Amino acid sequence: MKVFFNSVKGVTVGLALLAISFKANAIPFEVDITVDNSYALFYGTQTTATNFVGSDNNWPTAEQYAFDLPANNYIYVVTQSDLAVAQGFLAQFTNLLTNERFYSHDSQWQVTATGRYGFAPYDSTPASFAELNSQLALANAGTNPSAGWVATTAGNANGSAPWGNLSSIDSAARWSWYNSKKDGSDPTQGGFNHDEYLIFRINVGAQSVPEPSSILLFTLGLVGLGLARRKYKA
Repeated sequence: MKVFFNSVKGVTVGLALLAISFKANAIPFEVDITVDNSYALFYGTQTTATNFVGSDNNWPTAEQYAFDLPANNYIYVVTQSDLAVAQGFLAQFTNLLTNERFYSHDSQWQVTATGRYGFAPYDSTPASFAELNSQLALANAGTNPSAGWVATTAGNANGSAPWGNLSSIDSAARWSWYNSKKDGSDPTQGGFNHDEYLIFRINVGAQSVPEPSSILLFTLGLVGLGLARRKYKA
């Protein structure tokens, strides 16, 4: 009877791990972010923003969010400046499964310019999703002011003027923006409308989560081990 219980216990643990594997297509993220002058954080597929996370228009403070990102989904950051002094996107994103961290200036980020200053979608209303998704369609087609998605341009690191240090974000993080001038200058310095509002995006990818197949094999191994122990002790 004890052997049978051990077998069942092994199977139960295995099935629990298998259930986790199907949940493992979501990556838990912690985000610390600010934008001069304002931002909204969304995520979704390559073509459609599906979830609103949060927004803020007070750049001297950084906000923290936690959410589960489905594997292969994109993180979208909508940004707009006040066209004065400076502008920039500064953030860190922490994968809570692996403790890996990436920043606002990393080369995997892309940005697109909408040319629709004053129309930035900053909430979860149907109108905001309609606005954002219409601009994603134009960006994916390459028919907007930036001619689609392009590389971001990194500026100075956290702690630099005119912003100073935001203690909740690593000093390794750098301010970034889109450079509509395309002249090699730093687009974070000097008030200027770089065909805003802007949309930043990054695809984190399925490699950040455990493969369901590997957990399934482990599950089957536990089941086999339980049955083997039962046969040996019978």
